[in-house]
Amino acid sequence: MAKSIIVIGTLDTKGQEIAFVRDLIAERGHQPVVVDSGVLGEPAIEATISRHGVAAAAGTSIEAVLARGDKNNAISTMAQGVTAIASRLHAEGKLDGVIALGGVQGTVIGTAAMRGLPVGVPKVMVSTVANGQATFGPFVGTKDITIMHSVADILGLNIITRQVLAEAAGAVVGMAELALGPQTRDRPTVAMTMAGVTTTCVMRARELFEDWGYEVIAFHCNGIGAMAMEELADAGQLQGILDLSPHDIGGYLRGGLMQSSPDRLEAVSRRGVPIVFVPGGIDFILYGPFQSIAPKMLERKYVVHNPIHTHVRANRAEMADAGRFVAERLSQTTGPAAVMIPRRGFSQLNTKGGPLFDPQADQGFIEGLRAADAGKLTVTELDMHINEPAFAEAVSTELRSLMET
Repeated sequence: MAKSIIVIGTLDTKGQEIAFVRDLIAERGHQPVVVDSGVLGEPAIEATISRHGVAAAAGTSIEAVLARGDKNNAISTMAQGVTAIASRLHAEGKLDGVIALGGVQGTVIGTAAMRGLPVGVPKVMVSTVANGQATFGPFVGTKDITIMHSVADILGLNIITRQVLAEAAGAVVGMAELALGPQTRDRPTVAMTMAGVTTTCVMRARELFEDWGYEVIAFHCNGIGAMAMEELADAGQLQGILDLSPHDIGGYLRGGLMQSSPDRLEAVSRRGVPIVFVPGGIDFILYGPFQSIAPKMLERKYVVHNPIHTHVRANRAEMADAGRFVAERLSQTTGPAAVMIPRRGFSQLNTKGGPLFDPQADQGFIEGLRAADAGKLTVTELDMHINEPAFAEAVSTELRSLMET
């Protein structure tokens, strides 16, 4: 069955390349829909949806955009327009995938449209900035966007760009052909946060919930994972959350590499999703390579986790800050919530005899939690390590009880 794949790009500067991708998609038996996000020059090829249509979808006109003479406004307007068009086509069942080409401007516009689409819609961005010198977070957000480095600049067809663009066209076509489509939700869904240092606990909890008939979605503690999880919670798609590895909260409070958003836990509390919170991974700060860390921080306990990541032990005051943050957010919940604390250590390296073991610092989390106005928040301390099977069983049983009460 033919798929409808939209191709986004500035037809005044990338017309030849867009035409190349368009034709490859058509040759595979699918329907390309070319969307022109350009503003200044004349389009080199005909668009399915013109730049005038894009501007209109943003509530304005190309003439008005040009009259302002503001490049940033032009980019923002065209991004808004392609996002509205892509969302409308998807809602109408006329979009099975999206591919975009461009430099920084094209990447901003193309990925804006992609972030407006649900997870599961194929998304491929061919970009000149998709390399180790760029930050990808603003482009990808919480969505399943594939970003492919163009290697050479996207300026004409040559032995490099032909190959890269052909690979990208093949990728989006293959994704569209293999897309599962809407999946039936025949089981209640539980979300968990996880990290390498809490994996043993997460895996046991996952086994239990699947045995009990739940579907489990795990999210990495990289900050973006929690954002995606809370988007699902806000959309009413989660029946419970086992927040086992909220390392991103500590990252946010202490300036670590993997940080939560400032509104962490707010959507969960607002929606009243049943939650069991465990301070897994809050006990250390994730920094970059060892050589990049300030000498003062290296006076603490630390572990060189790998060549690009170093774990530095959080102190008692920092742990107290994390406890207060959690209590202040979860005390506002409209649903059932519990905090369960493993007194023998919050992560793999924080265990008796381990390099980050510090029970006094861990106590700070409990102090901060209790010092805040926790309201109806239930706090339970267990004489276990987070990665003991018995702890995973205790927190899983608690969440199941909260959901099924």
